[in-house]
Amino acid sequence: MSPSRSVRDRSPPLDEVDQVDETQPLLASSKPKVTPLPKTQLALLFFIRATDPICYNVIFPFINQMLLDVGGVDDPTVVGYRAGLVESLFSLAQLLTIFHWGALSDRIGRKPVLLLGCIGSSLSSLVFGFSNSFVMIVIARCLNGAMNGNIAVLKCALAEITDSTNQARAVSLFPICLNGGIIIASFLGGQLANTRGTALAGMFPIFETFPYLLPMLLASLFPMISGLCALFFLKETLSTKIRKVDEEDVVEDEGVVRRKDVDGPTKASSSELVTKHIGLLIFTFAVQSFVGISMNALLPLFCFTPIESGGLGMDSESIGYVISQRSVTVLLLQVFGFPWLAKKLGLVRLHRWAMVLWVATFAIMPIINLAARSGPNWLVWSELYAFMVIGALAGVCSVCNLLMTNNAAPRPELLGTLNGFSQMTSSVVGVVGPGSANSLFAVSIEKHLLGGHLIWVVFGGVAAIGAAAAYLIEDEKEPGEEQ
Repeated sequence: MSPSRSVRDRSPPLDEVDQVDETQPLLASSKPKVTPLPKTQLALLFFIRATDPICYNVIFPFINQMLLDVGGVDDPTVVGYRAGLVESLFSLAQLLTIFHWGALSDRIGRKPVLLLGCIGSSLSSLVFGFSNSFVMIVIARCLNGAMNGNIAVLKCALAEITDSTNQARAVSLFPICLNGGIIIASFLGGQLANTRGTALAGMFPIFETFPYLLPMLLASLFPMISGLCALFFLKETLSTKIRKVDEEDVVEDEGVVRRKDVDGPTKASSSELVTKHIGLLIFTFAVQSFVGISMNALLPLFCFTPIESGGLGMDSESIGYVISQRSVTVLLLQVFGFPWLAKKLGLVRLHRWAMVLWVATFAIMPIINLAARSGPNWLVWSELYAFMVIGALAGVCSVCNLLMTNNAAPRPELLGTLNGFSQMTSSVVGVVGPGSANSLFAVSIEKHLLGGHLIWVVFGGVAAIGAAAAYLIEDEKEPGEEQ
């Protein structure tokens, strides 16, 4: 068939051209079709994400007893200070390294850095299990924090395998990984620790010598297995590394060396990240991380404190119920509610409203205490459930910030560096947040400042500053818009 014949065959008859409905739009709808999520790659990233909370949270059920047994602590009243120091050093080590992991992933690719993070988490967990002194405990925890750069790199990889039509849905699934990891960690640390004197220790003397090895050994398997899965099945997502591989294939096929293309684009400079928009995003992320981490520390303390001192006077069972119900509320809202809210309101507006709700979250705490002083029990629990819902809605600001931060990267080569900066702020507040919050709560109660409620006024004010900054963020890109 001749070329001209092919062209004529592809051309519509004249009578069909005349019958074109001029009332129909010439262009298709501007609304882009939702891209299917890359399920295999997404599952691998989520598996790696779940290993971080496993290795981080597995020690919480037994760390106090471990410090009494092998940590050189004789007085139970000072165990809390030692345990707090261990966690602060973890956050400090992460703070000093998280940015460098993100920047390294911009140079050598996401996959190699994720593999290194899995190896580091696995080894540091084993070292912790073999610890027989406070110094070894500190070293192991610092190693875990220093090697824990996967969260920043995972954010980059997630942004690179999704687009504006499906990224919000993918990010909203992250809480499943986090909460699933916490559940697994709580079981390992709570049920399998302190094997000294058990039948297992009789069969394997190593568990008699190191009574906290078993939960750490099992926890170390998760990053090890996820790393092996990533090694064989995870694809590189960094665009410059993908282009380089493709160009090498072309060189082999054509026998031509194109040095400029193989070397990739001009090296990106981190100075491109110094903009007002990015600065506001990082600042608001720091504020929401600070108030969020602080609330996680304050909630059990508030529930435990006697009613007359400003708390709720709950027992441990009731406190556990409140915390678990709060986690379920956050999980359900972020998985099922966030995609709809983001589509309906847009990221920027949802981010602003969520930051304002952080102010309401702190404002409702003294109201709950007031109900506990004089109101019926059903009123207290009604207000607690209101707190859970408001707090869950406020928590979506972190997902909004993640998506807006990914959109704000001036070029793909700087995505890891930008997320490293952002995650570094979370590590900073992880060092100072819980300690400062608990100390201010104690001072408020002890000195009866503002009726013992000074803590809520101060943190509500911090949240208000973050909300004001959120209203300065310009509406640049929204989900559903073409990139």
